[in-house]
Amino acid sequence: MKESYKHDVAISFTGANRDIALCIAQALKLKCPKIRTYYYPERQETMLGKLLKKRLLKVFQHESRLVVIIVSKDYINKDNAFVQTEIEAFIPRYLMEKDMGTYVIPVMIDDTDISEVHEALKGMTGFQWKHNPDELASEIQKILGIPKGDKQNDAQNTKGETEKKTIISNNNIERDGIFGNGNTINNN
Repeated sequence: MKESYKHDVAISFTGANRDIALCIAQALKLKCPKIRTYYYPERQETMLGKLLKKRLLKVFQHESRLVVIIVSKDYINKDNAFVQTEIEAFIPRYLMEKDMGTYVIPVMIDDTDISEVHEALKGMTGFQWKHNPDELASEIQKILGIPKGDKQNDAQNTKGETEKKTIISNNNIERDGIFGNGNTINNN
């Protein structure tokens, strides 16, 4: 029986790595709009008046098919209560499901070893961040089993609407209608 999740992907990150998390969230939206992504800054209004720790535990342990963790020296800081809550949420499920397929996707942005996040992750391979969110989005799309070109907005794109592009440069995102260079994510 296939389990249903509220989110296909939840992104775990520190404030210092917010730009990278935003790049990943945007790449997922553009690559395949069917992917339901939990990116906290876009969901803040759903958290107002709620116990954040309790809510994060639900999102990262029960409500998300995959968890993308942005691994860095900032991420392993034990003083970051929210990141520690997210780790506390996904590790037990990872331990139960580690032989059943991919659940945790580490994105390695510096030389931090994955085992520094949690010893249970020792030896896990990670995605090497080279300012390549489109490549990561493609890998996530494959893991989720969503065929290439399977987009909700294909019909809109064929109606002659102006194509939008998101240019990613040094982790900053800008809207542009001009075809860019190799650092461009096209939304079709």
